[in-house]
Amino acid sequence: MSGTVLLSAMVSIVTGYIGSLLSTGWLRKQERRIYGLALLAEVKSIHRSLWRYQTRMEVVTGSSGSRYKDLRLVLGLWRQDLSVYANNSGHIGLFSARTAVEIIEFYHRVRWLELRVAELDAEASPDDEVLSRWLAAQNEALRLARQHSRYLGRLLRREIPATAGERFRAVRRGRWRRRAIGSRRRFLRSVG
Repeated sequence: MSGTVLLSAMVSIVTGYIGSLLSTGWLRKQERRIYGLALLAEVKSIHRSLWRYQTRMEVVTGSSGSRYKDLRLVLGLWRQDLSVYANNSGHIGLFSARTAVEIIEFYHRVRWLELRVAELDAEASPDDEVLSRWLAAQNEALRLARQHSRYLGRLLRREIPATAGERFRAVRRGRWRRRAIGSRRRFLRSVG
């Protein structure tokens, strides 16, 4: 009789442990999906804002003899609401190490661009040479940040777990998620 009670207790412990593992795994997967989708939406929004900012920079670069005051009026400060990343940075560990590093590097690039815009405020009235060097560096940084946002978007799409309905539609349509093995290498080659 005591053997039956012991066996029953062991089965109860094992099933409880397995059940909690499955529940924790499911919750972690849901959390990764929700945070991943929110982060992907924010990265896409930043990408569009970078594009708008780059068109403003091209207007400034194309105008001849632009003065500092006109430059400040055209550019303005582009402020992003980086709330998803800022408020949930502790959840970056839900993704792979490679994706987590790329997320941090991307947001570092975005903040660096903001700081570079603020550099103009420090100058009382920069001369044309300083301004042209600043514009060239800013244009290059914008190009790299936009490339990085596209690359990060692809990484995040691969990392976000699909729902059962999405998997079913993918199988029904004959589409499979393909992994781009050399995408990181291609990105690094294009950047530098």
